[in-house]
Amino acid sequence: MPTLISGISGVRGIINDGFDPDVVTRYTIAFGRMVGGGKIVIAQDTRPSGKMFKDVVESVLQSIGCDVIDCDVCPTPTAQLMVEKLDANGGIIVTASHNPIEWNALKFVGKGGLFLDAEQHAELMRFLETPVEKLEKWDVVGDLTRQHDAIRQHIEDVLALKLVDAELVKRRRPKVVVDAINGAGSKALPGFLTALGCEVIRMNCDHDGNFVHTPEPTPANLTDLMARVREEKADLGLATDPDADRLAVIDENGEPLVEEYTLVLAAYHALRHAEKADGKVLVTNLSTTMALDDLAARYGRKVLRTPVGEIHVARQMQKQPTLIGGEGNGGVILPECHLGRDSLVGAGLILTLLAETGQSMREIADELPRYQMVKDKISIGTADAKKILADLAEEYKSETPNLEDGVKITWSDRWVHFRASNTEPIIRVFAEAKDEATASQLVQDFKAIIEKLL
Repeated sequence: MPTLISGISGVRGIINDGFDPDVVTRYTIAFGRMVGGGKIVIAQDTRPSGKMFKDVVESVLQSIGCDVIDCDVCPTPTAQLMVEKLDANGGIIVTASHNPIEWNALKFVGKGGLFLDAEQHAELMRFLETPVEKLEKWDVVGDLTRQHDAIRQHIEDVLALKLVDAELVKRRRPKVVVDAINGAGSKALPGFLTALGCEVIRMNCDHDGNFVHTPEPTPANLTDLMARVREEKADLGLATDPDADRLAVIDENGEPLVEEYTLVLAAYHALRHAEKADGKVLVTNLSTTMALDDLAARYGRKVLRTPVGEIHVARQMQKQPTLIGGEGNGGVILPECHLGRDSLVGAGLILTLLAETGQSMREIADELPRYQMVKDKISIGTADAKKILADLAEEYKSETPNLEDGVKITWSDRWVHFRASNTEPIIRVFAEAKDEATASQLVQDFKAIIEKLL
């Protein structure tokens, strides 16, 4: 059966098996009407189906009177930044992010460069269900502008950040191996690192959409990058997903720091430079490592947590002065740049930290709080996930669980988090502790409890 998944992260599916030009047309019309027309930024990642679907988006937007600004192939954060810089009413990015190459998707960006929140998504769905009476006449169709310098503008903005010191990095001239999985970051990340003063070794940066390994930048998928870092005797390795909003770090020994620590490293740099009396907080989601809390506590800072999802973190960051935010999947959000996960920002902060300390990547990591996380899932078939989670919450109410996004139970040195999947009949079980054995035991114990509830 064809699969189409729609939510705050956009609409996605397998190409021509759920996700097709008709779906793209209907969602594009709904979005253009929802934002009231005007200027709309569009972009794509490198996957082969991208141009086909972007062309549909482009022509449909023009047909309903929108003025289209085409940024062509560029990272998702670049497109988000351009929505903000050009004061556009919104943006549509054709990218399935870390999904396999047979998938594609539309990510919808609202005015100001943020993804749609739950309320805005509900509004989009109302427009989707409302019939379109007619398209615009020939003489009022929208204009088309090609924005050829979007990546250059993005690079310049990141280089101008106070927490990014190109002169300092140039003096150290670190050797960096970059694996962009031939995605949208293939030009942007190496170009930024070169401008920052690094010696850059490109790996899978052909910009052709050939995903040579599983796209998600997790340690299991980055073994070739690890080997290349050792072979080149590089200072570190950096990897992105296909739309380049997430960043993974490999140390000088070719060992992964796991994506949870991208945000921790970036936050460490920001905390070292923060003014003590500014009162700014850190913001992340409920499933991100508690190493961030321990690190923030060293500097007298608080960490605020949100449901999982970039937009939840970004909205919370809008509510109070925030030093830095992001998610434990390799996403770094620095409000001085824009409120979106950005691999260029993450790389700039981490490379400046490396140059500033004079230490190696591993030496820096060893000074940070350390935890081990285990991620698992359990199939629930036709069972009601909401009821299972409610039963868990009742069973452990003495532990005062957090119920903002599933059920999270936290102790002083460990936690376990249960969330119902939006796409599969499963419950995700994440646990973290000081050592992997304890985290694994937490997962197994609670999986057994869920099986009894089933």
